[in-house]
Amino acid sequence: MLRLFLFFILVTFNISMVQAQKLKKRTQKFGNYKEVFHIDKATKFRSGESYLLNVLTKDTLAIGKYHNSSRSGVWRFLEDKTGEVYMIYNFSSDSLIFLNGAMVADSFLVKKEAEYAVENVERPLLYIGAKNEIKRTIAQDLEIPIEVMKEGKVGMSILQYFVDDKGNLSGPKLISGFCSEIEQSTNRKVLMLPGKFLPAVVDGRNVASSFFVRINVGFLGGRLLSKEDIPPYIEHVDIQYGVKVNKGKKVTVRHEIREVDFSEIK
Repeated sequence: MLRLFLFFILVTFNISMVQAQKLKKRTQKFGNYKEVFHIDKATKFRSGESYLLNVLTKDTLAIGKYHNSSRSGVWRFLEDKTGEVYMIYNFSSDSLIFLNGAMVADSFLVKKEAEYAVENVERPLLYIGAKNEIKRTIAQDLEIPIEVMKEGKVGMSILQYFVDDKGNLSGPKLISGFCSEIEQSTNRKVLMLPGKFLPAVVDGRNVASSFFVRINVGFLGGRLLSKEDIPPYIEHVDIQYGVKVNKGKKVTVRHEIREVDFSEIK
């Protein structure tokens, strides 16, 4: 019996060593967040366990596994501030296991006949991922062109995206242009999101819906929009920078932010 037990321990150890040799641990930091994942040394694909952390609170925001750079198996996603479970999703069976209804909106921008309007919903459009993952993904390494900072420009880019009743993403439609480089970079990040979308539900059926990505470029210390100011169908990202004043010369900046009434967008 002892020999059998020792043999089992040896086999388990060898398997662990082989797996460790195949996978390489990587850590990626952005803002207050850190993602820890593994790369298959042979294929260079993400593989094995992965988790997302808030480095300030030490809370885990997402945990699961990758297979060939795609999320697989059961993933748990948690809310950033409270640590409560936000969503549990099985990517292998493509099924929603749990959703915290208190953390999702009861109205959303959905397609009604030929137009989009804000309506009461049984379930809003959901991105299958950590709470606010879309905003964090967009903000990650989103650089402001040096020309924008040199000229002291501030402004807002707004892109509109569409998700059909099967969860397929399309777009973007440019609603307000400020900087084409920022807009192109934002779109690349949206299209590369590792998760998928669950369509909005109205009267028991899946419906097409729409959401906006709004990038506000301003100065450090400027006013940020409060959470209450932002409807659930707008993914808002603030990007701020500082302008250096040489030899005490006063710099006058003309604000170029254009106000947009989202209720009038069809």
